[in-house]
Amino acid sequence: MDGVAGWRGTDGPAREISSMNINSNSKTQADDNRQIRVILADDRRLCRECVKLLIETIDPRLEVVEANSVDQIVPLLVEAPERSVVLYNLVLADREGIDFVETLGKSLGDIPLIVMCDANDSEVMRGVLERGAKAFLPSTTRGPLLVAILHMVIEGGVYAPASMVLDYPSNPGKVDGRTRTNVKREQVIAEKFPALTPRQRHVLVLLSQGLTNRDIAGSLDMCENTVKAHVKQVMRKLSAGNRTQAALMADRLIA
Repeated sequence: MDGVAGWRGTDGPAREISSMNINSNSKTQADDNRQIRVILADDRRLCRECVKLLIETIDPRLEVVEANSVDQIVPLLVEAPERSVVLYNLVLADREGIDFVETLGKSLGDIPLIVMCDANDSEVMRGVLERGAKAFLPSTTRGPLLVAILHMVIEGGVYAPASMVLDYPSNPGKVDGRTRTNVKREQVIAEKFPALTPRQRHVLVLLSQGLTNRDIAGSLDMCENTVKAHVKQVMRKLSAGNRTQAALMADRLIA
């Protein structure tokens, strides 16, 4: 996701979304039973087709329209903004991932935005919701729940997985899977590298201790691909050439 638009793909560089300020209060000639239009924004064709088939099979009232680039979202929404919702796939490895949610949300005006993500991560969830999304859905979400959330959001509701909202381990010696000592180390890193998100600081501390991506994933209750994405972002923000260099930079601070 190189650029503000943050869209992966092979059709050229990412481009910034222009503000469109769609008016979702435009007159409609249909009642509440009118088919809901779901703009499914994902540049991976197979993923789009699978999600589209799943949604429309569970509830035929939901019409899923595929968008394989950011530029396609605006024209698709203009056709029926009063009964539309955007379902956007967020990939953490992309450069402007979470920050792009805010850009996209502002451009949609009153049209609700739902974010899907492979990460089962409470920090990512909070970041997405704080940037204007109406719902956060991990890729582990079951089809019937996804459909229920689509209906809820189109009616003005907001959704976040309860298991992530209440993500507090009972072990008093740990905070969100981290030891108290590591929490103190993260505070030092936060002062030196304020651009890092809380979860990126968690990963960097464990990286500085020589842990592998798999070990970090187990320690923080994350999937390994999410850890890889966080490591990539840490390296970029620290201007580190590789993970070892990033680890050494942190180790010097907290030694």
